[in-house]
Amino acid sequence: MSENSSRVLVMTVGTGDRTRLEESLFAPLRKSIATDAWTRLVLLPSTATGRFAETLRREIPGVESAVRPLPEGAENDADAAYAHFDAVLAEALRETPPERVTVDFTRGTKAMSAALVLAAARREIPHLRYITGRRDERGTVVAGSEEVRGIRTAAVAGHRRLDLARDLMRRGNFPAAEAVLPETARPSAGLYPDDLLETAAAVRTAARFYAAASGAEVGEPPDGWKELWPTPAAREWVAALAEERKNPRRLRRLIVDLLANGERRLRQGQHEDALVRAYRVLELVGQARLFDHGFDSGALDPACPAVQAVQARIEKNKQAPLDTGRDGKLRTGRFQVARILKECGDPLAKRPLGFEDEALLKPTLRNNSLSIHGFAVAAPEEPEALRGLFDKLAQLAKADAGADAVDGRLAVARIPSFAAG
Repeated sequence: MSENSSRVLVMTVGTGDRTRLEESLFAPLRKSIATDAWTRLVLLPSTATGRFAETLRREIPGVESAVRPLPEGAENDADAAYAHFDAVLAEALRETPPERVTVDFTRGTKAMSAALVLAAARREIPHLRYITGRRDERGTVVAGSEEVRGIRTAAVAGHRRLDLARDLMRRGNFPAAEAVLPETARPSAGLYPDDLLETAAAVRTAARFYAAASGAEVGEPPDGWKELWPTPAAREWVAALAEERKNPRRLRRLIVDLLANGERRLRQGQHEDALVRAYRVLELVGQARLFDHGFDSGALDPACPAVQAVQARIEKNKQAPLDTGRDGKLRTGRFQVARILKECGDPLAKRPLGFEDEALLKPTLRNNSLSIHGFAVAAPEEPEALRGLFDKLAQLAKADAGADAVDGRLAVARIPSFAAG
């Protein structure tokens, strides 16, 4: 049977009035079961009511049924009952989606009812119900007056997902924040209140904005989300980053953005990702300054005197020559970029070359990183060395573009309210 056609009812079994079992227990149970065409029935008795559940199971023909009794004494232990019911629901959900499961918590002890409700909420089962009716002087529902009432848990589950998304956003885990939000495209979307889906849709645009830095349209923040919403300055920053032109102005924005991105990776314990970004920041500083002199590190003119001087030094030292592209232009890495800058008289040429002494940024180490070509991580387990490296790179960026410019851009790119935890 397909999961789309299955309907499962999970219900507790209590004691009823032992002097009137038929009208106080079995008749109401049958009435509850008769409300729909179930394909599977799961009965949850205590050890004391297990025989009642077995009797009922035999009386319900044509429906697959199972009895899952609580361990002895667990009917008055909410924690033990929760653990048992949670395991039972997990088993049911392996074959049936939550929206096709209904949980009836009417009978049994208060501990049993509370435990089953909590387990159902944890498993995001949207349909809960209980039976009520006119009560006699003992507080017992009068036979024949039973009424089934439903509880929709989707709003609770949806708000819990929004709370989780908010926490993930605060920590800078934007793709994860988007992933936990309720989606309108899922079959269960109709179970959520409209206002909750509208909030989730708005939050999704903000999460995508931060995760992809695409400059996509972001709506107005829902109530309670303003502190996490992209500011106008952040939107302008991302729009500028989305430019495809290769020029020193854009490269210097990328330098700052990668600095901030690498710092976030470092705070999140993603040291290898942070190291790769640090290496790229150093490359970009040299490439930006090379653009200032009219050169593109990916398309160097072999007839340029500065390029020829570097080529000659490479040949003299018997080093690997610069790569030649199909268009006959030359391409070079960061160390040769620094040497070309030196030939051009660039005042900052020595600063990138000074990073040759940085053990973490030696080309052989970077290229052998698991994230590039290697088979093992290159970043250290402890973050101190990486923190020091990013501090030095920030100082290099300031020496290149000016402290005020870099500090102002970092204030936006770092998104200080995020990744705090």
